[in-house]
Amino acid sequence: MENVTTVPSKFIERAEIINLLVKRVNAMKKHYRQNIAIIGHQSLGKTTLIFDLLRRCKGNEIIPIYIDIKPNSFESFVKNFIGVLLYQYLSSENLSVEDNLEFLIASSKEKIPITTRAIIKINKLLKDNSNNNEVYLNLLELPQILFDETKKILLLILDEFHTLDSLGLDNPYFELSNKIMVQKHTMYIVISSAICIAQNILAEKLSLLFGNFEIIRLEPFDNNTAREFIKAKLQDLNIQENFRNFLVYFTGGYPFYLDVITERIKCTCLDNNVKNVSEKILLCGLTETMHKDHGILNQFFNNKYLKFQDENHSTLTTNIILAIANGIKKPSQISSLANKKTQEINKCLNKLIQMDIVTKKGVFNYINDPLFVHWLKFVLQQKQNSFNTDVRFAVSQFESDIKQLLDDFIIESKKEIGQRLKELFERFENDIVELDRKRFMLTHFDEIIIKDINGASILNARRAKKYWLCYIEKNYIDETKIEEFLANINQRKREYIRRILIALNGLDVNARLKALEARVWIWDENILNEFLSIFEKPRFIK
Repeated sequence: MENVTTVPSKFIERAEIINLLVKRVNAMKKHYRQNIAIIGHQSLGKTTLIFDLLRRCKGNEIIPIYIDIKPNSFESFVKNFIGVLLYQYLSSENLSVEDNLEFLIASSKEKIPITTRAIIKINKLLKDNSNNNEVYLNLLELPQILFDETKKILLLILDEFHTLDSLGLDNPYFELSNKIMVQKHTMYIVISSAICIAQNILAEKLSLLFGNFEIIRLEPFDNNTAREFIKAKLQDLNIQENFRNFLVYFTGGYPFYLDVITERIKCTCLDNNVKNVSEKILLCGLTETMHKDHGILNQFFNNKYLKFQDENHSTLTTNIILAIANGIKKPSQISSLANKKTQEINKCLNKLIQMDIVTKKGVFNYINDPLFVHWLKFVLQQKQNSFNTDVRFAVSQFESDIKQLLDDFIIESKKEIGQRLKELFERFENDIVELDRKRFMLTHFDEIIIKDINGASILNARRAKKYWLCYIEKNYIDETKIEEFLANINQRKREYIRRILIALNGLDVNARLKALEARVWIWDENILNEFLSIFEKPRFIK
């Protein structure tokens, strides 16, 4: 039996994850099943990832069934399920197929008569307006019926599976979990962009005795991957490192946003017959995609905003979103701005958290999607607040705002990371924050001193007679370096209430263990950037 092929480890979108999925599919052929849940915010490339997997499954003895579940449309869900199942089966047999359900049923009668009869029964139940729950139960039987008849393994993918709740069924996840338990020859992959809801479903309704889901949390591209993505997209063009890094920061590393913006930049360069991505071309690309009415990202965010408004019907919730986008992140601050009680503000914030628009880190709330923040500030808010109806003025204002953002980013990027951290610590006001799954107080310090030793930066932040010590190392950290660091700590151990090692270029396994044993908190580049983003600071890109 031929295996699904993996991809090389050199740069490619999500190579590590696609190889894991391929590994799980190949293991299924050896009668080892591991169901998978892929969750992550919208626009991170979950569906693109699955389509890549589906391409690799072609020509193999496995029937991949991809179902994109649309909310509030049970009939559409049923017909799509049946149609895709038959289409993929016939394709696996190298038989002719058409995007026509009647054709697919007629073409399947001789090859899989038992499965076809089950489908005809489902169609009749649907046509007779039978109970949807009965139709659903019969539908979920199809994977097992098809396997029994063909002995072909099935890969059943349910995209946006959390929307099963909107189809008017009594217990969709209970019934699904029952089928997952007994259908040993069907591998399930469920996908969701509603992180909070999906996690609750997986923990409470799809927590199985056998066949639990392996959860893959999809994140934005890290700095290096995002930079390589831009380089690959603009491979025939020259773009300054500052501009490339700015795009990484500006988009938050979201692959969809990077793809749209770099495509626009490439087209602008072609239109002007130039090879160099100037500041003017960069700003033009962002304006065309984010500000113009026809811009892909402008339309995308406008639809996202309108959907958000439809679901809330609350001016207060909209005002809260705009406040957070403008850096007002604490409930007490939002309460004062909106002239509402903190209890009412917290109720709205909790709803936004459940909708996966906002994340709470201690007393700080921030919008998950960084580019949506820029759109709210520089597009939506400007349109709402401007009395000038001149379109050219609006475009000029947008480009001016983005240029200022770019200039600020370049200025910050030129600073040493120790200096940037010092400026960050100077903003602490005894607030509670959550970072790296730890809750702690951001002490308001009396004095912050930074010094460089052997290429590393050491930051001492003092409050009364107690200190935070931060050791910032740009180079790889081995056992020797960690022992030197710990020796310095031990001389004043009682004075250091928090000891942080910021490893910007990785550290040895044994060095990590020694640091953890000494109760040193280790920050990598991702944790550092999460901290910077909470305080509206540009991310660090080495």
